[in-house]
Amino acid sequence: MNMLNNNHSQIEKTAHEWLMTIMSDKATDSDIEAFVAWRDENPEHGEAYAGISQIWNELGVLARSPQGENLRRSADERVQKENIFTGFIQAVKQRLSLPQYALASITAILGIMFFMQQPPTFTPEVYQTTTSEVQEITLADGSIVTLGAMSRLEVLYTDDRRNVSLEQGQAFFDVARNPEKPFYVKAQDTTIRVLGTKFDVHLGPQGMTVGVLEGRVQVTPKKFETETSHTKVLVAGQIVSTAESGFKNDITIAQIKPGAWRGGRLAYKNETFANIIADANRYYSGHILLEDDSLADVHVTTSFDVDQIDIFLKTLPEIFEVDVVYLYSGNVIIKPLRKQKRQNVRLIRYK
Repeated sequence: MNMLNNNHSQIEKTAHEWLMTIMSDKATDSDIEAFVAWRDENPEHGEAYAGISQIWNELGVLARSPQGENLRRSADERVQKENIFTGFIQAVKQRLSLPQYALASITAILGIMFFMQQPPTFTPEVYQTTTSEVQEITLADGSIVTLGAMSRLEVLYTDDRRNVSLEQGQAFFDVARNPEKPFYVKAQDTTIRVLGTKFDVHLGPQGMTVGVLEGRVQVTPKKFETETSHTKVLVAGQIVSTAESGFKNDITIAQIKPGAWRGGRLAYKNETFANIIADANRYYSGHILLEDDSLADVHVTTSFDVDQIDIFLKTLPEIFEVDVVYLYSGNVIIKPLRKQKRQNVRLIRYK
């Protein structure tokens, strides 16, 4: 099938070349004789030449019409803008000495070629990790993304921008600098714009947090995407959180080094229990559940290796009033013994 298609394409190409030769004022008697021999050699040759000749003649009429003038202008604009086929046009002009309508037909053909092309279809690349899996990804532009456990990332580069969407989990970005093609990260209802920097994006049950290790990023919640006055710019060492309603707080100094989790240790300073348990679930073989909403907003300071989650859970009853229940399924339920009175709890570090 492919061979047949290739043969047909070659016949059409040869027919087009003969048309150019015959219509030029430099065609010799030998050229005419060779053309006739080629045309009569195979019925497909004659059919291909007749088809191209008909198109050529019809385009010549079109080129002299108002519609042809509009088409020609559009094609010229696209050629100038995209610098496509310019060399081909010049080669034809040098090779042929044709009436104006014929050269216009060439341009009309190019215009039709442009407008018959379907717009490019971009399909995002998807990266996804499983429980406890951390993956380092090198993108097409040289940017490096470290994707945390149970995370999902979609990457879609276009001609003028680099788009990344963090659908769930956590990712650390080391972005290759390219001012002509800015890098955007979409996370929940927030857009992060960077040129070249290192930063961390974390999605939790209570919103999105971005922390900058190097360079700077521009953070804009969807609610304020048309109001530049509500955009915040973070520099190295700063952190900010957003939710559906906008910014949850002002820019603060990061208490934990952004991206520190890449070393296999999760660390928190005055973080909500809900976010800590959500992160632990991404590295734990079972599922950890907070039975009561009163536990979700308790603020905790702790750190533990991702393979020490069981130790972390078993120590909780010694620190504050909860009961940790292990089920046969492998899941874990954390129950309050009574409504929490303390809003800040400090846990020991597990070494």
